[in-house]
Amino acid sequence: MSFDKVIIMVYYIDLAMNTHFQDKKTQKPPARVYVAAVIVLFFCTLSSADSVGFVPCGLDGTCVTHSDSVALSSLPMLGVTDASTSAKTALPVRIQIDSVGIDLPVQNPATRDVDALDTLLQQGPARYVDSAKLGEDGNVLIFAHSSHLPIVHNQMFRAFNALPDLKAGDMITIVGDDGKNYLYSVDSVAKADTQSGTTIDLSPTIGKKLTLVTCDTLTGKSARFILTASFVGTI
Repeated sequence: MSFDKVIIMVYYIDLAMNTHFQDKKTQKPPARVYVAAVIVLFFCTLSSADSVGFVPCGLDGTCVTHSDSVALSSLPMLGVTDASTSAKTALPVRIQIDSVGIDLPVQNPATRDVDALDTLLQQGPARYVDSAKLGEDGNVLIFAHSSHLPIVHNQMFRAFNALPDLKAGDMITIVGDDGKNYLYSVDSVAKADTQSGTTIDLSPTIGKKLTLVTCDTLTGKSARFILTASFVGTI
């Protein structure tokens, strides 16, 4: 819209509203018409320029710019740095398997020495030090003795005697030192041998797992039963 057209438009609006203009041919538009025309033209021009992106800032002083890239440092913090917000873990202090009558304390030794662990197993099941803790991804590995001798004075030598009797779907409760019960569902019970090169996966990529290991004394000294179970939840 041209400046002249704006002046004429505003002038005739003003003329229609003011009846004291008697001679339309001779009277010039008053000064307020020019002022009004300038204001109208300014806002029309501003609106047109903004619609095509020529006006980077608003009337309130806010400027909006657009870019085809963003600095990595402009993004919010994406990692957890506060230990208080990290996943909570716990050590197992008791194992309970109601279906076969197992209810025993669990030890958490820091040693990997086989002879030391063998001595500790006389006091009950133990968690392997490099295995996962309760509540974190990985494999919680707990092992204990089994014995089918007719007379056993220390009943901890029979701690996991009933392990082979468990079947898929049976529930295992591991009590943590945080007071929570961690529930696992049995996946399988399999036989293995220490001489066959069998390994137990302790990596966190397998999810939350539980593995129980005990002797298969009826088969041989190197024979083992390996039970695997998957984490279900906590109560």
